[in-house]
Amino acid sequence: MQSLPSSSLSDTIATALMQRIVNGTYGRGDKLPSNAELCEEFGVSRTVVREALASLKLGGRIISRQGAGVFVSDRVQKMPAMAWPLPNIRACLEILEFRIGVEMQAAALAAQRRTPDTLQALYQAHAAFAEQDTHDPEKEALADFGFHLAIAKTAGNPRFAEFLQTTIAEICRDLHTKYTESAKHSAAYFAQTVTEHTEILAAISDGNAPLAQTRMQLHLEDGLNRYRRLLSTAR
Repeated sequence: MQSLPSSSLSDTIATALMQRIVNGTYGRGDKLPSNAELCEEFGVSRTVVREALASLKLGGRIISRQGAGVFVSDRVQKMPAMAWPLPNIRACLEILEFRIGVEMQAAALAAQRRTPDTLQALYQAHAAFAEQDTHDPEKEALADFGFHLAIAKTAGNPRFAEFLQTTIAEICRDLHTKYTESAKHSAAYFAQTVTEHTEILAAISDGNAPLAQTRMQLHLEDGLNRYRRLLSTAR
Protein backbone atom coordinates (compact mmCIF):
# COMPACT_ATOMS: atom_id res chain seq x y z
CA MET A 1 0.00 0.00 0.00
CA GLN A 2 2.85 2.40 0.85
CA SER A 3 5.66 3.09 -1.59
CA LEU A 4 7.81 5.01 0.91
CA PRO A 5 9.43 3.65 4.08
CA SER A 6 7.22 4.16 7.14
CA SER A 7 9.81 6.53 8.64
CA SER A 8 9.53 8.82 5.58
CA LEU A 9 5.74 8.69 5.72
CA SER A 10 5.67 9.45 9.43
CA ASP A 11 8.05 12.39 8.90
CA THR A 12 5.78 13.74 6.17
CA ILE A 13 2.68 13.43 8.35
CA ALA A 14 4.40 14.91 11.40
CA THR A 15 5.49 17.91 9.33
CA ALA A 16 1.99 18.38 7.89
CA LEU A 17 0.42 18.27 11.34
CA MET A 18 3.04 20.61 12.78
CA GLN A 19 2.41 23.09 9.97
CA ARG A 20 -1.28 23.07 10.88
CA ILE A 21 -0.37 23.77 14.49
CA VAL A 22 2.00 26.58 13.56
CA ASN A 23 -0.44 28.25 11.16
CA GLY A 24 -3.31 28.01 13.65
CA THR A 25 -5.46 25.34 11.98
CA TYR A 26 -5.14 23.48 15.27
CA GLY A 27 -4.96 26.03 18.08
CA ARG A 28 -3.69 25.66 21.61
CA GLY A 29 -5.73 23.06 23.46
CA ASP A 30 -7.51 21.83 20.32
CA LYS A 31 -8.08 18.14 19.89
CA LEU A 32 -6.41 16.52 16.88
CA PRO A 33 -8.33 14.15 14.60
CA SER A 34 -8.43 10.56 15.80
CA ASN A 35 -5.84 8.03 14.64
CA ALA A 36 -8.47 6.44 12.41
CA GLU A 37 -9.29 9.79 10.81
CA LEU A 38 -5.60 10.54 10.20
CA CYS A 39 -5.08 7.08 8.71
CA GLU A 40 -7.93 7.71 6.29
CA GLU A 41 -6.81 11.26 5.42
CA PHE A 42 -3.19 10.34 4.68
CA GLY A 43 -3.80 6.80 3.43
CA VAL A 44 -1.36 5.18 5.86
CA SER A 45 -1.38 2.56 8.59
CA ARG A 46 -1.95 3.15 12.30
CA THR A 47 1.73 2.42 12.91
CA VAL A 48 2.77 5.32 10.68
CA VAL A 49 0.32 7.69 12.40
CA ARG A 50 1.54 6.60 15.84
CA GLU A 51 5.16 7.27 14.80
CA ALA A 52 4.22 10.75 13.52
CA LEU A 53 2.38 11.61 16.73
CA ALA A 54 5.24 10.25 18.83
CA SER A 55 7.69 12.65 17.19
CA LEU A 56 5.37 15.58 17.92
CA LYS A 57 4.98 14.45 21.53
CA LEU A 58 8.75 14.23 21.85
CA GLY A 59 9.00 17.85 20.78
CA GLY A 60 6.34 18.88 23.30
CA ARG A 61 3.93 20.00 20.57
CA ILE A 62 1.08 17.68 21.50
CA ILE A 63 -0.05 15.81 24.60
CA SER A 64 -2.17 12.71 25.17
CA ARG A 65 -5.04 12.70 27.63
CA GLN A 66 -6.07 9.21 28.63
CA GLY A 67 -9.48 8.35 27.28
CA ALA A 68 -9.88 11.76 25.64
CA GLY A 69 -7.42 11.80 22.74
CA VAL A 70 -4.48 13.90 21.58
CA PHE A 71 -4.41 17.67 22.04
CA VAL A 72 -2.20 20.58 20.99
CA SER A 73 0.01 21.62 23.88
CA ASP A 74 -0.77 24.95 25.52
CA ARG A 75 2.80 26.06 24.80
CA VAL A 76 2.21 26.02 21.03
CA GLN A 77 0.48 28.94 19.39
CA LYS A 78 -0.07 30.54 16.03
CA MET A 79 2.88 32.67 14.92
CA PRO A 80 2.08 36.19 16.07
CA ALA A 81 2.36 39.30 13.99
CA MET A 82 5.79 40.71 14.71
CA ALA A 83 6.04 44.10 16.38
CA TRP A 84 9.82 43.77 16.64
CA PRO A 85 10.26 43.69 20.40
CA LEU A 86 13.86 42.92 21.32
CA PRO A 87 13.06 39.50 22.89
CA ASN A 88 11.65 38.31 19.55
CA ILE A 89 14.72 39.44 17.66
CA ARG A 90 17.07 37.85 20.18
CA ALA A 91 15.12 34.58 20.14
CA CYS A 92 15.32 34.42 16.34
CA LEU A 93 19.04 35.18 16.44
CA GLU A 94 19.61 32.41 18.99
CA ILE A 95 17.79 29.73 17.02
CA LEU A 96 19.58 30.79 13.84
CA GLU A 97 22.98 30.58 15.53
CA PHE A 98 22.10 27.06 16.59
CA ARG A 99 20.82 26.09 13.15
CA ILE A 100 23.93 27.17 11.26
CA GLY A 101 26.21 24.40 12.51
CA VAL A 102 23.54 21.72 12.16
CA GLU A 103 22.42 22.72 8.67
CA MET A 104 25.92 23.24 7.30
CA GLN A 105 26.70 19.64 8.20
CA ALA A 106 23.35 18.47 6.83
CA ALA A 107 24.07 20.18 3.49
CA ALA A 108 27.52 18.58 3.27
CA LEU A 109 26.15 15.12 4.03
CA ALA A 110 23.28 15.66 1.60
CA ALA A 111 25.82 16.26 -1.17
CA GLN A 112 27.64 13.07 -0.23
CA ARG A 113 24.62 10.84 0.34
CA ARG A 114 22.02 12.10 -2.11
CA THR A 115 19.97 9.51 -3.97
CA PRO A 116 17.69 9.91 -6.98
CA ASP A 117 14.65 9.76 -4.70
CA THR A 118 15.90 12.28 -2.14
CA LEU A 119 17.10 14.63 -4.87
CA GLN A 120 13.69 14.48 -6.50
CA ALA A 121 12.06 15.38 -3.18
CA LEU A 122 14.55 18.21 -2.74
CA TYR A 123 13.85 19.62 -6.20
CA GLN A 124 10.12 19.42 -5.49
CA ALA A 125 10.54 21.29 -2.19
CA HIS A 126 12.62 23.94 -3.97
CA ALA A 127 9.97 24.35 -6.68
CA ALA A 128 7.23 24.58 -4.06
CA PHE A 129 9.07 27.45 -2.39
CA ALA A 130 9.95 29.22 -5.63
CA GLU A 131 6.26 29.26 -6.60
CA GLN A 132 5.26 30.68 -3.23
CA ASP A 133 5.73 34.41 -3.84
CA THR A 134 2.34 35.18 -2.27
CA HIS A 135 3.40 38.10 -0.07
CA ASP A 136 2.04 35.98 2.79
CA PRO A 137 4.92 35.72 5.31
CA GLU A 138 3.43 32.69 7.03
CA LYS A 139 3.02 30.62 3.86
CA GLU A 140 6.45 31.62 2.60
CA ALA A 141 8.00 30.69 5.96
CA LEU A 142 6.44 27.22 5.88
CA ALA A 143 7.57 26.61 2.28
CA ASP A 144 11.06 27.84 3.18
CA PHE A 145 11.12 25.41 6.10
CA GLY A 146 10.05 22.62 3.74
CA PHE A 147 13.14 23.17 1.61
CA HIS A 148 15.47 23.02 4.62
CA LEU A 149 13.69 19.92 5.90
CA ALA A 150 14.18 18.23 2.51
CA ILE A 151 17.93 18.90 2.78
CA ALA A 152 17.94 17.41 6.28
CA LYS A 153 16.26 14.27 4.95
CA THR A 154 18.70 14.07 2.04
CA ALA A 155 21.56 13.98 4.58
CA GLY A 156 20.68 10.36 5.25
CA ASN A 157 20.68 10.73 9.04
CA PRO A 158 17.20 10.92 10.60
CA ARG A 159 18.50 13.02 13.50
CA PHE A 160 18.82 16.08 11.27
CA ALA A 161 15.16 15.94 10.23
CA GLU A 162 14.11 15.20 13.81
CA PHE A 163 15.95 18.31 15.00
CA LEU A 164 14.18 20.53 12.48
CA GLN A 165 10.79 18.98 13.18
CA THR A 166 11.09 19.41 16.94
CA THR A 167 12.04 23.07 16.47
CA ILE A 168 9.66 23.89 13.61
CA ALA A 169 7.74 26.50 15.62
CA GLU A 170 10.93 28.37 16.50
CA ILE A 171 12.40 28.07 13.00
CA CYS A 172 9.19 29.20 11.33
CA ARG A 173 9.00 32.12 13.75
CA ASP A 174 12.49 33.09 12.57
CA LEU A 175 11.49 32.74 8.91
CA HIS A 176 8.19 34.54 9.45
CA THR A 177 10.08 37.36 11.14
CA LYS A 178 12.46 37.71 8.21
CA TYR A 179 9.68 37.78 5.63
CA THR A 180 7.70 40.29 7.69
CA GLU A 181 10.76 42.49 8.25
CA SER A 182 11.45 42.38 4.52
CA ALA A 183 7.87 43.20 3.51
CA LYS A 184 8.78 46.60 2.07
CA HIS A 185 11.22 44.90 -0.29
CA SER A 186 9.49 41.51 -0.42
CA ALA A 187 9.99 40.84 -4.15
CA ALA A 188 13.74 41.46 -3.98
CA TYR A 189 14.17 39.54 -0.73
CA PHE A 190 12.17 36.58 -1.98
CA ALA A 191 14.12 36.49 -5.24
CA GLN A 192 17.39 36.58 -3.31
CA THR A 193 16.27 33.67 -1.14
CA VAL A 194 15.25 31.64 -4.19
CA THR A 195 18.68 32.29 -5.72
CA GLU A 196 20.47 31.18 -2.55
CA HIS A 197 18.33 28.04 -2.32
CA THR A 198 19.09 27.31 -5.99
CA GLU A 199 22.83 27.59 -5.33
CA ILE A 200 22.62 25.25 -2.35
CA LEU A 201 20.58 22.77 -4.37
CA ALA A 202 23.06 22.88 -7.27
CA ALA A 203 25.99 22.11 -4.97
CA ILE A 204 24.14 19.19 -3.39
CA SER A 205 23.04 17.88 -6.78
CA ASP A 206 26.65 18.06 -8.03
CA GLY A 207 27.89 16.16 -4.97
CA ASN A 208 30.12 19.07 -3.92
CA ALA A 209 30.02 18.82 -0.13
CA PRO A 210 32.39 21.73 0.69
CA LEU A 211 30.50 24.08 -1.62
CA ALA A 212 27.11 22.96 -0.28
CA GLN A 213 28.35 23.62 3.23
CA THR A 214 29.71 27.06 2.33
CA ARG A 215 26.56 28.11 0.51
CA MET A 216 24.38 27.02 3.43
CA GLN A 217 26.60 28.99 5.80
CA LEU A 218 26.36 32.14 3.67
CA HIS A 219 22.59 31.71 3.31
CA LEU A 220 21.96 31.43 7.05
CA GLU A 221 24.55 34.01 8.09
CA ASP A 222 22.77 36.57 5.93
CA GLY A 223 19.77 36.29 8.24
CA LEU A 224 21.99 36.27 11.30
CA ASN A 225 23.64 39.53 10.25
CA ARG A 226 20.22 41.05 9.61
CA TYR A 227 19.18 40.32 13.21
CA ARG A 228 22.43 41.72 14.54
CA ARG A 229 21.79 44.95 12.66
CA LEU A 230 18.26 45.13 14.05
CA LEU A 231 19.55 44.67 17.58
CA SER A 232 22.24 47.32 17.18
CA THR A 233 19.70 49.77 15.74
CA ALA A 234 17.25 49.11 18.57
CA ARG A 235 19.77 49.83 21.32
